[in-house]
Amino acid sequence: MRITIVLAVSVLSAWILLTSCSAAFASENDIGQSQIHPAHPFYFLKTIRENLELKFAGTTRVTFIRRLEFATRRLREVKSLTQIGNFELIIPTLEKYWLQINSLPQKDIEDKEVVKMIQDNLVIHLDVLERVYQKVENVRAKMAIRSAINRLVQRADVPNYAKLPACNFLTKEASSSALNEVERIVLSDRAEDCFKSLRHL
Repeated sequence: MRITIVLAVSVLSAWILLTSCSAAFASENDIGQSQIHPAHPFYFLKTIRENLELKFAGTTRVTFIRRLEFATRRLREVKSLTQIGNFELIIPTLEKYWLQINSLPQKDIEDKEVVKMIQDNLVIHLDVLERVYQKVENVRAKMAIRSAINRLVQRADVPNYAKLPACNFLTKEASSSALNEVERIVLSDRAEDCFKSLRHL
């Protein structure tokens, strides 16, 4: 009985913590960190909450805003995982990040405010990913971050001024001695494609 009460109080406390969190949009090139990340025992409540938020979004506009917010939360979680040194969980967290970003259309959104919101956040996301990359020590996690950056620069709604630093980042990493020959070739091709996309816009 006492175990049940303790568990119920713990779950309720975690739920209150989750529901009291403010919106997680990026601002001033800093998205902060997440108190409840994938390594946290109550992370499942965060997933439940987001599923409910999405289910009751009501309009397409709210759905887009929610998905953008969830993507930013995933990056906050990546920052937290980096801080605690749990690099393995960065990989699935970035996949969840990309699922949210990929659900956002790159064009044909009539609501210009939402378009600007998405664009501004993606610019900050690129900057955050590059900064986190410098702190990550795990090879596979670094690869996942490079992949996320490459995917972002391919989006049509990311402005040139944000793509250029990302292209330079890919070029720099392509010459890294820490990578094997195949990885360097792949990154070099990605950097070349990145610069080509700048010329065509």
